[in-house]
Amino acid sequence: MMSSPSRSITMIMATDPEDPRARPIALVTGAGKGIGRAIAERLARDGAETVINFARDEEAAAGTVAALRAEGCRAMAIQADVTDTAEVDDLFTRISTEFGAAPSIVVNNVGEFSLSAVRDTSDDRWRRLIDSNLNSAFFVSRRALPGMRQAGQGRIVFIGLSPALEVRGAPNIPAYAVAKTGVTVLTRCLAAEEAPFGITVNCVAPGLIDNGFLPPEQAEWMKARVPAGRLGTPEEVADAVAYVISERAGYVSGATLSVSGGWEWDNRPVSHDQAVQDLFEDDAAHV
Repeated sequence: MMSSPSRSITMIMATDPEDPRARPIALVTGAGKGIGRAIAERLARDGAETVINFARDEEAAAGTVAALRAEGCRAMAIQADVTDTAEVDDLFTRISTEFGAAPSIVVNNVGEFSLSAVRDTSDDRWRRLIDSNLNSAFFVSRRALPGMRQAGQGRIVFIGLSPALEVRGAPNIPAYAVAKTGVTVLTRCLAAEEAPFGITVNCVAPGLIDNGFLPPEQAEWMKARVPAGRLGTPEEVADAVAYVISERAGYVSGATLSVSGGWEWDNRPVSHDQAVQDLFEDDAAHV
């Protein structure tokens, strides 16, 4: 039997918190593992009916769902490539069919990462990073708006990156930086447009996070550059997401909340640090 939902998300729930049909529906993209999984787990444990979106790794998504159901949470996995508008439409149709309503919480977590200088960035890599990090967020959020407007409330969260990088850029990361800068600007645009309809839009910007898949040499390189002396955890990012969708953040919209232990890309040795190239380029970057 699922326990009563936490007070952390009551602002976007119907009036009867004991009625399972009144619980908020949360969609988390790219939620099979890593930060996305931690966010999905947090929202499910807080009482949301949680949809775990995945593109390829069905086994990881199924494992997340099984773990949550074992705790009495209601969760399901739905496969969809959220860079494809037709698949995004199908995803929302499936959610409405399964749960009887549209999502009132959307967390745009999906996004590939890789490092390469402009001269070394292929057309395919550029398009893939822009599609994965920026276009997917736009497509999913746009599709979520009609249901949220009809309900008169909603929460949209984007996963961004260090604000200093977004403003100033940095060497070896053009596609990712451009995409995440776009996410930050989209956050502010959408927040202003949707505020009259009871919808808040915010960005959570992780710094260097141990997602559980880092080779030891990458983890050590990253940890040495964080003022806090350690890497963040996916659960700490999930805590930030839980805050911006909570009733306590009802007047917070258009904000970027950094979860970085004081770390920023700016003034860090990335431009000529050979370790960047050796540790993070190409396949090793998709962590």
